[in-house]
Amino acid sequence: MKAKLLLLFVLLNAVNSYSQPTTKIKWRSSETDTLTVAQTMFDDQNFEMAFPYLNQLQKNHPDEAFLKYLTGICCLFKDDTHEQGLEFLLAVYKENKRAEDIEYYLALAYHYNNNFSEAIVMTDKFLRKRSLAKPQKRVAEKLKEYCVKKEILPAASDEGKLDDYLQLSTEPED
Repeated sequence: MKAKLLLLFVLLNAVNSYSQPTTKIKWRSSETDTLTVAQTMFDDQNFEMAFPYLNQLQKNHPDEAFLKYLTGICCLFKDDTHEQGLEFLLAVYKENKRAEDIEYYLALAYHYNNNFSEAIVMTDKFLRKRSLAKPQKRVAEKLKEYCVKKEILPAASDEGKLDDYLQLSTEPED
C-alpha cells in the first residue's frame, strides 16, 4: 500500500512540478515501480543512474512529455547522449514553454552540442525570470560565461550507488 501511495505522489508531483500533460494510457505495474525508483534517482541528482530507466520508459511511452523532460535532462550528464537530450528538450519546449527551468536545460543542451550562440540566447531568457534564486542565477551566469568563451563546462558526476535504490524497489507493500 505504501508503494502505491508513493507512486501516486510521485506521479502527481512529476506532473505538477514539470507542468507536463500526461496521456491516459495505463502503465504496467513494473513500469510504475521503475518510474518510482528512477524519479528518486533523478531527485537525488543521480542523472546517469536514472538515465537507462527513464530512457526505456520514454521509449515505451514516447508521447509522455514529462518523460522526455526527465530523460532529456539525464542525457546532458552522459557524454554520448547530448544530441538526444537536445532533441527531447526542444520537443518539450515546443509543447510547453513553461516547463520548470526549461530555458536553462536547453541552454545547457545547446552548450554541450557546441551551439554557443543559441545557448547564450536561452541563458538570457532564463536569467530574465524574476523568480530565480541566487544559486540559479550564479549557475546560469557561469554557463553563459563558458558560452561566451566557447569552452565546454565540465559536467558534474553522479555520486550515488545502485544499492542505495535497491531497498526502495523491494520494500514490501502494507
